[in-house]
Amino acid sequence: MKHIAFLAAIAAALPLAAWSQLTPADVSQAPQDPCRVEVSKFEQAIGFVRQNQGNQAAQDLKERLLPTKLENDLLFKEGYCGLARYLRDKKLNR
Repeated sequence: MKHIAFLAAIAAALPLAAWSQLTPADVSQAPQDPCRVEVSKFEQAIGFVRQNQGNQAAQDLKERLLPTKLENDLLFKEGYCGLARYLRDKKLNR
């Protein structure tokens, strides 16, 4: 129990910037929402296009597949699961 209090005290003392420097390995150990994982895979695919074709090509592709307004509406109304459902319905999760 003392360990938990100690870790909580350290977490409270760390600035937000320290949390942003977590490595993917640190994040992957935490339990993850399956809907966020599915959306993340789509974002990784767009990232692949960005690396190989450039920012503009990736932005154009993402806007064609998932318009920004629609993405924001789905996230606001239905959360990541609604967005993941849209990606599955449009077969964009492969």
